[in-house]
Amino acid sequence: MEDQYRMATSWFGRLRESFVKRTRQRIKEQHIPSLYPYTAGPGEDDYAWRGLSDNLSPKDFVPSAYLEIHNQAYEAYHTNPLAFSIIETTTSFVLGRGVKLDASHTRVQCVLDDFWQANQMDERVYAICNELALYGELFVRYFVNRFDGSVRVRLTDPSLIDQIECDPEDIETPLRFHQRPLDASPDADAGTWFRAGDQMQHFAINKVSNARRGSPDLAPLLPWLRRYKDWLTDRVRINKFKGAFLWDVTIRGADRKTIDAKRMEYATPPPPGSILIHNDNEHWQAVQPAINANDAKEDGRALRLLIAAGAGLPEHFLADGNNGNRATAAEMGMPTLLKFQRRQRVVKHILRSILDRVLAEARHAGRLDASLELAYEIVFPEIDLDDNQQLATAANTLVQALTSARTQGWLSDETAMRLLFKFAGEDVSVHEELARIRKEQGHARV
Repeated sequence: MEDQYRMATSWFGRLRESFVKRTRQRIKEQHIPSLYPYTAGPGEDDYAWRGLSDNLSPKDFVPSAYLEIHNQAYEAYHTNPLAFSIIETTTSFVLGRGVKLDASHTRVQCVLDDFWQANQMDERVYAICNELALYGELFVRYFVNRFDGSVRVRLTDPSLIDQIECDPEDIETPLRFHQRPLDASPDADAGTWFRAGDQMQHFAINKVSNARRGSPDLAPLLPWLRRYKDWLTDRVRINKFKGAFLWDVTIRGADRKTIDAKRMEYATPPPPGSILIHNDNEHWQAVQPAINANDAKEDGRALRLLIAAGAGLPEHFLADGNNGNRATAAEMGMPTLLKFQRRQRVVKHILRSILDRVLAEARHAGRLDASLELAYEIVFPEIDLDDNQQLATAANTLVQALTSARTQGWLSDETAMRLLFKFAGEDVSVHEELARIRKEQGHARV
């Protein structure tokens, strides 16, 4: 019985070793990070295995896979100009010159301004947008002064968060987050748990509804960014070698002694621009390598197009404006602008969640009255100014038409306002807006 158990264990060990070896080789050859739930990152002892006691859903990656993706995305951002451009272009369009806060009450505005200045949010919003795209998620840590209700926020490195505990009945409701210990020694502590909502908030993009964590914008592009960089490196080497040459010297009727003497004489090649003087027994010829690599331009463009498609950017956004004209570029830019507007809504949701917490703590500390209206707006820069000019012209025409129709008695104020807000693309409640108008008119009469 023991012999059979030993044989089965040995066979299983060999099978595991063979599977791990093949999987590692496949990932190494394809230059891709391991993203699958049952596959860990290269170099891990638990490669291709996962713990029996983990609480990962079928769409979650193991922590080692997240570390692999985060490290590769971070490295690409800092070493690959194309990856850097993709992240920075997104941030530049989403935030532009920055965001502004506009509260309905001066005391609310004062609380928001104090928080904004104390946390250097004019610069931090760019870090929020950058890291959201770079890591695919944010972990915002809150530090609250219980005496005056002031709030400090800091971004926790997502690579340090290895567990997210959610409501067993609702994966979209996190309960707490675990930060692994920085010290990997056996005597180190077991890490730290943070309560969701109270101590830390989690925001994620590029994920499905039944997954806990997000994915970087660069994740599907990493293998192709690497291949494009390798292709460019090869092109630099080829162009360098294409300019290289050597002198081939033929000496007619020379014996070994004469050849050795000439080899010593010509040990140092003549510098460029030199004049060579010799008799008819010597023949000098410059030899260059026959490297025919003039038709490789389209290969690089094919790689760049694939990266642009994966990033949701038109080709001329990636430093290539030779293909197409202004009209074509304008048409190609529409999906990209919609993508940036979508990312604006995500960043707006993140900022609103943070600012709502700031106002709640200020009210709890007594800085804001319970009856005070806490309404405020987060104003983002417009992405397409040319489109706004066209909309402004069209809106002016629409207002004139609606005014004329209202004068003729063909529609009511409520319907006219609804049509105007619909055209402007703003989700404004007509009834609430009419109530505000009546309230302002009442204050004006007083």
